[in-house]
Amino acid sequence: MIEISDLSKINRMENVEVRAPDGVTLGIAKGEFIGIMGASGSGKTTLLHMLGLLDEPTNGKIVIEGTDVLALSDYEKTMFRLYKLGYVFQDYALVPDLTVMENVSLPAMLRKDRSEEQIQKDSDFVLEKIGLIDRRDHLPRELSGGQQQRVSIARAIVNKPDILFADEPCANLDTENSRMVLDLFHDINEEMKQTIVMVSHEDWHKEYFHRIVRLRDGKIASDGYNNHPHPAA
Repeated sequence: MIEISDLSKINRMENVEVRAPDGVTLGIAKGEFIGIMGASGSGKTTLLHMLGLLDEPTNGKIVIEGTDVLALSDYEKTMFRLYKLGYVFQDYALVPDLTVMENVSLPAMLRKDRSEEQIQKDSDFVLEKIGLIDRRDHLPRELSGGQQQRVSIARAIVNKPDILFADEPCANLDTENSRMVLDLFHDINEEMKQTIVMVSHEDWHKEYFHRIVRLRDGKIASDGYNNHPHPAA
């Protein structure tokens, strides 16, 4: 589903050249829940942003579902993101003056192939999925941090993206809310066969991942499958 070849990003910091990631080659299969882990500065967020077409690599190749995405024009990349990819960020990134329902509906409204009736139906479905249909008319500031992050997940999946990218989605949450978010990812992955690529630095999160890729100094230090993903509830 995703094929990455020799992917690198070079940044200059005080006359020092930093490569992170540094020559990463990786394949991600459809339906995988993959965790990208590693110390701060190892390149995991940069890698995620490049896969999600939010950042440009210095060199290398990214092929998603047979499309060489780095060869696309800026407009084509924007459309690819809208129709194929979903994003969850650590700071929720909700529009403060829009209701929960309006925030969730936003990506669906940007598409040209959804009727108002379909947008309503899809938005209701994902709000039911995250357990917040009763808060649909509330503003983000009227919700807890955990609830806001669940709304951002609903917004990310309303368009039924092929791949969901999550960048440290639990960074601002306590353990209880983090587990709620990760349980939600688990359910989405199991029930909707949603491919999820998630960056995390919390070691206990690995129990949720099918597969864990660890970066060190920009390179893949290890890449292995988890024999016992997801703990018993």
